[in-house]
Amino acid sequence: MTINGIFFDLYGTLLVYGNMDAAWSDWLNAFHKHLRLQGLTHSIESFAKTCDQFFGKSEPTPRQHNLTVFEQRIQNLCSDLHLNLTSEDITEIANKIASVWQRHISLDSEALHVLRTLHCSKKLALISNFDHPPHVHSVLSKSGLTHFFDSVVISAEVGIKKPDPRIFDSALEQTRMKPEEVVYVGDTEDDTEAARAAGIIPILIQRKNEGNAFDFSVNKNSLAEKEFTLDVRTITKLSELTTQFV
Repeated sequence: MTINGIFFDLYGTLLVYGNMDAAWSDWLNAFHKHLRLQGLTHSIESFAKTCDQFFGKSEPTPRQHNLTVFEQRIQNLCSDLHLNLTSEDITEIANKIASVWQRHISLDSEALHVLRTLHCSKKLALISNFDHPPHVHSVLSKSGLTHFFDSVVISAEVGIKKPDPRIFDSALEQTRMKPEEVVYVGDTEDDTEAARAAGIIPILIQRKNEGNAFDFSVNKNSLAEKEFTLDVRTITKLSELTTQFV
């Protein structure tokens, strides 16, 4: 069947990771600074241990439904540290430390041209795992990407996270695409597994990541190039999509 839709992951796909060791260090220092203003007495070393695998822990049970998953994680950590923050305080901290981390991530130099070209003849959608949707929407707007997409699906908004294939359902419905006429471009095995399970053709973009892109960890080990268990089509740069699908 003809490919009529191209769906994208965001981080590591349209956005390129920089020095993520520095990104997480800046994130930690900003987090620590803001909580010190709220009464935190822990040293930065002690606080770092508290934050180990901050995003790797199970998603918290919501106490306040107006908070994003990221904000709920902050709320739980503050509770463990015996800090009593308002929801407004938590939201402000979430936005600020996400922005500090984002400084080490840039838009792929080919992204705008590729999206502009594909948008002329294909339906485009974005499907991203992310705990703080307002940050994603802000990044899309500031990068000039929002208008390219007929659908934007963020895991924390729909309550489904890749590799669960159901995360594609609303994008398929909104673009009026059938799975077999869509490809999904991503950079992780969760991306390829989810797409294939949904009946969508996965395309893996392979770049070399620097540092731990996915979570704050006390022991930051660089991501080794991993072998993917799925046999998938691969590309090394976004512009290969225009030669294949235009």
